[in-house]
Amino acid sequence: MTLNRRYQDPLAEFDRSTAEEIKKYKWIESEKVGKDIGWERARQEWLQKHFPAWKHQRWQNAIAEAMQSDASLN
Repeated sequence: MTLNRRYQDPLAEFDRSTAEEIKKYKWIESEKVGKDIGWERARQEWLQKHFPAWKHQRWQNAIAEAMQSDASLN
């Protein structure tokens, strides 16, 4: 974690990352069906299918980063 990133608003970063994932999902699913599925459908589907695992992985990464940075301070 860089110093610049450390001082960013974590909620804003979470929202930005979530939107980016939904945007990717929307593109992939739209390609599969051959037409734009729309933001709302993509958002609802992604939240149901992928959000819990994605959120858990982000927590695990944040914990690992925090432990690593604490260890480097000693």
